[in-house]
Amino acid sequence: MKIAQCADVHLGIGYPGPTPDARFKDICNVLDFMADRIIEEQCDLVLVAGDLFKDARVFLDRASVEIAAAVAWLRKLSDAGIPVVVISGTPSHDAVAAYELLREMRIPGVDIFTTPEAISADLGLDLVSIVCLPGINRSTMASKEEFSKLAAHELNQLITDRVTQAVMGLAAQCKCQPKILLSHITCAGADKGYEDLLQQQEPVLTKEAVEGSGFDLVCLGHIHKAQKVEGLTVPTFYCGSPERLSFSEEANNPCFFIHHFASDGKLSYGGTEIVSTPARRYYTFDFPWSEEDPNAVVEVLTDLHNCLTDGGELKSPVEGAIVRVRYECTEAQAKLINQNKITRDLYELGAFYVQSIEAKVRRETRTRAAEADAGMTPAEALAMWGRVNEVSEDELTELAKRAETLEQEVGI
Repeated sequence: MKIAQCADVHLGIGYPGPTPDARFKDICNVLDFMADRIIEEQCDLVLVAGDLFKDARVFLDRASVEIAAAVAWLRKLSDAGIPVVVISGTPSHDAVAAYELLREMRIPGVDIFTTPEAISADLGLDLVSIVCLPGINRSTMASKEEFSKLAAHELNQLITDRVTQAVMGLAAQCKCQPKILLSHITCAGADKGYEDLLQQQEPVLTKEAVEGSGFDLVCLGHIHKAQKVEGLTVPTFYCGSPERLSFSEEANNPCFFIHHFASDGKLSYGGTEIVSTPARRYYTFDFPWSEEDPNAVVEVLTDLHNCLTDGGELKSPVEGAIVRVRYECTEAQAKLINQNKITRDLYELGAFYVQSIEAKVRRETRTRAAEADAGMTPAEALAMWGRVNEVSEDELTELAKRAETLEQEVGI
């Protein structure tokens, strides 16, 4: 038996890109790749662990395009005779109404869940038990009068306890193997990476819930970094997002999983296959300050095209990528660096989209003359500034003439 796991697709229009729908098309291409591979592998079941969509609250014109793309993907799997179980994810991404519309499409073999439920999936000769635990609407619980006076950590602990109770209660209803948990939640012990700060105040799926419920496999969404959660006796996986969605995911390996089960209903040893997707690359050019070669940043950024090519061959993975440039320089160097030229060079080198060029300017420590005081005339202050900053006599004379003219105009 083969079971495919995917999650965190985040279908949506409006990601940073050359056009509002450019990244949407990238995601659709990845969805087609996944469907084709799943069909080619003759998978028996597909589990979608939430966050099909980018934003929950969108206008109808955009929502109709995004929902249509999700329907097309699900129909492709359905037409191949592969059953699909889908759960909703984080409320800020997944509107329950969108999933209800998917359900109303009545796509054969596609089951949609927005509330906790235990089901048995008929795979022909085999039955699979699935506990479906969609994303939790923490805000809804927090707004209830009985919980409104709880501190954040107390509410999170309360929801965590209820999740544990719900998972174990639903698991007890399952009568056939393999028994699988499909959820969109942070699991205790998972490597949250960049998302750690965002997810540290969330209810979690506990070790007790995973190991005390007799599961053979736990398939999770929510964390975009693909991984097997360590420290658990039950195989527990985040498959991550199949498409990179921001620079925080630059180093991620976008993928989905295919889990291979043996005839006894247990996951085969080494039986989880990682299938990498043709996701769009993100690439960051970092030029930090160098004490050894302080002019290097200017030399590179003023002639980026030549610095990144060698005999016409591209030396850097910029082609087809979403690119950003970050550099540190002095105030004087900043005047020599033309950000518009950097952008043009990157596009000539084949960048898909130049998202940002960020300069960190090193402020020079200015020396204040000991004899300076508030009673000085503008001319006296200008002359002192010129001496402190070693301005040439000719330049200072010219500045003094212009200052005198300005003084006369404003009546100083």
